Amino acid sequence: MNPPAFAVVGMGGFAKTHLSYVRRAEEAGLLRHVAQVAIPSDRERYAAEVGDLKARGVEVYASLREMLAAARDRIHVTCIPTGIPLHRPMTVAALEAGTHVLVEKPAAGSIQDIDAMLRARDASGRLCAVGYQHLYRADTQRLKAWVCEGRLGRLRRIRSFGCWPRGRAYYTRNDWAGRLALEDAWALDSPHNNAIAHAVNAMCYLACARPGESAVPASIQAELYRANPIESADTVAFRAVTDEGVEVFFAVSHCTDQTVQPITLIEGERGRVEWAYQGDIKVQWSDGSEQTFEKPDGPPRVAEDVAEVLLGQRASLSCPLDVARAQTLCACGTFESSAIHDLPPDLRSEDPATGVTAVRGMTEAVLQAHEKAALFSELGLPWARRGERISLKDYRYFPAFRRDVGRKD
Repeated sequence: MNPPAFAVVGMGGFAKTHLSYVRRAEEAGLLRHVAQVAIPSDRERYAAEVGDLKARGVEVYASLREMLAAARDRIHVTCIPTGIPLHRPMTVAALEAGTHVLVEKPAAGSIQDIDAMLRARDASGRLCAVGYQHLYRADTQRLKAWVCEGRLGRLRRIRSFGCWPRGRAYYTRNDWAGRLALEDAWALDSPHNNAIAHAVNAMCYLACARPGESAVPASIQAELYRANPIESADTVAFRAVTDEGVEVFFAVSHCTDQTVQPITLIEGERGRVEWAYQGDIKVQWSDGSEQTFEKPDGPPRVAEDVAEVLLGQRASLSCPLDVARAQTLCACGTFESSAIHDLPPDLRSEDPATGVTAVRGMTEAVLQAHEKAALFSELGLPWARRGERISLKDYRYFPAFRRDVGRKD
């Protein structure tokens, strides 16, 4: 088979990352970049980049609809690095047109969106990969192999955190940032369903001892807060329990006064793994021995992964849509479990240079929550409000419990 033909939707935002994925894989001879969607405003803003694409023989179209109508028979894979509300309709459209899909994370804004995408995938007989970059790295797959082989013994808990300050520019960069929904499309834009969604996805993936699958959260309890003038949450803590009894814990905030990169801890009967965001691994085995593994060289092989499956060089995708479903289920469950509580104004301060709203003590709160695997309310913080513990068994529609989610008074 000749190298598969790829198309990319968009020029700005995360499309830049997908363009770099495709360019790198093309230079390695694994694919051909044959088509590109550049809306009129992007053609002006990225005139030099569009000109370069045309000079390389890439066909440029004004919309996904136009591209699929004209070129679907020449496209094997459509890359969709667009906003969350567009993931479902664009993925379904590309699958219906007969192309495979690589959609950016998070896969969608609601569980019904994911399931609609899965139905479209199955009906089309095509593949649908999700751009959770960590699953395309060797360190993640090393840990997954250990879990599946039982080297860590029965897993008890996986926990992670994130202190990623985000300022005014972050929440004004598009029309769905910080929103629960854009018109009738759910976004649930929030730290655990956007910026650090990959940490949640990776924890669910590693909590499952079955190769190529993610653990399914059976229940969840969450707490949601905000300090920014947004509709959604910017600070989150949740505890989920999988069908196998593994606890998945996460605490994260965009309102910290420091940036602290995530560290994921995997606790099993036979060992404890400390996995850094950059990819370094430290293992403390129950016999007292220790091992360390340095972060992998090079960027995640996202486009390469998809191309190699189509070329028959790999048996399966590293992150198919099925694997990404667990993260979306967690995200939906958090918004069912908890209302969004405003953090105390007297604890907030805004950096005029960055537009970041920081909450006094939030960095320490997130780190302490991670250390103790405790929700903010369990730490005794005066502003914290405990959410309900809810079942996610057979959960198929968001919102199923809190019918007021997203309602405007």
